[in-house]
Amino acid sequence: MIHRCILTGFFLLLLTFSFSNTAQPGIWGAGGGGFTLLFPEDSIGYKKIQMQRERVSIQLYKGFAVVKGEYWMRNTTDDSIIIRAGYPLNATWDSYKNASDLTEIYFDQLYQLRVKIDGQNAEIIQSPMEAEQPNVSSFNDPGENNWYVWSMEFKPADITKIEVYFLVNTNDAKVSLGYSKESYNGFVYILESGATWKPPIGEGTIMIQLKDGLGKNDVHGISPDSAFHYDENSQILLYQFQNLEPTNEDNIALTYSERIADFPFEQIVNKADDYFAEIEQLSQLNPEEGNYTPVDFGSPFDISSVNAVSVFFFVVVFVIPLLLVSGVGFVIYQMVKRRRRT
Repeated sequence: MIHRCILTGFFLLLLTFSFSNTAQPGIWGAGGGGFTLLFPEDSIGYKKIQMQRERVSIQLYKGFAVVKGEYWMRNTTDDSIIIRAGYPLNATWDSYKNASDLTEIYFDQLYQLRVKIDGQNAEIIQSPMEAEQPNVSSFNDPGENNWYVWSMEFKPADITKIEVYFLVNTNDAKVSLGYSKESYNGFVYILESGATWKPPIGEGTIMIQLKDGLGKNDVHGISPDSAFHYDENSQILLYQFQNLEPTNEDNIALTYSERIADFPFEQIVNKADDYFAEIEQLSQLNPEEGNYTPVDFGSPFDISSVNAVSVFFFVVVFVIPLLLVSGVGFVIYQMVKRRRRT
């Protein structure tokens, strides 16, 4: 009877560990962003501006990524509208359908952010402010974030083109799942933030080019799964859509390559002009000219195996105490058994 109780307790604890190790997934410290609206006093104009077209060009290197976002915004009214927009720094984005289906994405800082509005440089300020997006919270201090913010005017019944450039550090990302963590390069782009504009997004193109000797086999996982096509010659992953009202399922998350120790990211930031010039060329490519074929990857939130820390934690917290309890229980059982015989 004692043996049976000990074994039952052991398996219950094993199941507890197993289920806790499949807790909600997340990516910490990933490079990325999402073009979003911020101020409630501007909300009267939110649904009057439509993102008619969106094109995001991304070049992934070992340790960092370069991003250029292009947005063609149409004012659907006969009035001039002024709205402030921005990108979050060091924030988290809770991507979920409901409380039981939650993915946490933790942003790293954006570097060398530059914005053009109809070809003219925009004035950008870094502003600490409370997020108005319900699923955005601060990385360090809940309720307050740092944002890059700029103001823009949309002329009546006209299209305004917005161009955004920035660098992100992808080297320090960690993929977490329960007690398990793995260090990969991580990149995210939150398409869901586009839902604040007048729906839908008319058409969109996401081009992710693998650079620095990276190839398809260096990609550990990508979301949305099965949405991307791949061109072997240009090393480009392509995702296109039309009339999209983005939700959490459309957010792009990607893990790739391995972490580089002592990565000299400051040197990369100092060469921002060179990297922006290169991504300018990518943004001008016609995706229709490539030879793209469907490609499937795993989830970027998957942990391939339970790592050494998880095993050590399990052994110390569960296995060793269970063995001690089992040993003591066995001794007591033998003593009771002998007394009954005598």
